[in-house]
Amino acid sequence: MPNLRESSRRTALLLLAGTVVGASGCFSKSAAGTSQQTVLLLANNRGFYDVNVYAVRSGQTAGRRLGTVTGNASATLKVPMSELQPGNMLVVQVRSVGGRYTWYSPAVQMGSGIVARLDVVQTANGSLGQSQMYSQVVPQESPMQPAPE
Repeated sequence: MPNLRESSRRTALLLLAGTVVGASGCFSKSAAGTSQQTVLLLANNRGFYDVNVYAVRSGQTAGRRLGTVTGNASATLKVPMSELQPGNMLVVQVRSVGGRYTWYSPAVQMGSGIVARLDVVQTANGSLGQSQMYSQVVPQESPMQPAPE
């Protein structure tokens, strides 16, 4: 009759080995893939409800889900360049989680050194109509200036 302690050790080792093999398989796939360029979307949710943010590829069609921004919190979302509309235009759709409201942003042109800012503003009933999205130039780091003596 096998020892119970020995059997549970064997099971634990098999689980650990399976986890390591599975994780290394995922790592090798992502490492072997090409690096995809992204732009940043800085989202600030000023409302109570959590919201899901989607990239809109064309028209009013929601594309990839970029992430969730919890109520009264901020998040930095990475948007793959492949999710931008022609001309490097970024449009997002914001949907309340547990609510019935959806908001589409205006198109914002993205490029090198530019981040998009999303301010989600919700009214007491959860309406998103006062939300805003705009772009902001990220200042380039200037070389260190010598301190005045």
